[in-house]
Amino acid sequence: MDVHTSSTHRLRICARPGCTETVKKPTAKYCSVRCCAVDPERHERLREQARRSARTPVLPLVRQLAIAFGEGSNPEEMLSVLCQGREDAPAGLRRLIS
Repeated sequence: MDVHTSSTHRLRICARPGCTETVKKPTAKYCSVRCCAVDPERHERLREQARRSARTPVLPLVRQLAIAFGEGSNPEEMLSVLCQGREDAPAGLRRLIS
């Protein structure tokens, strides 16, 4: 007994208003690429989605990152303090420096 007989598949109709063609695949929504491209309801959904995303403000990177070095401090000085005891070249690469 075959589980995938044609009687178990329901024929779906294209989602574009005014089109009465059946879709070619069980997961498809439109009968063709052309129907998908000219569907006015789909275009309106895409326009609304674009409007919503345009309303969401994008903050400049300067406002997103807060880097405070403290008043009167020198960033170079802070780096030198952090790097004390570290070597410029790892021990395994020292032979390449000479």
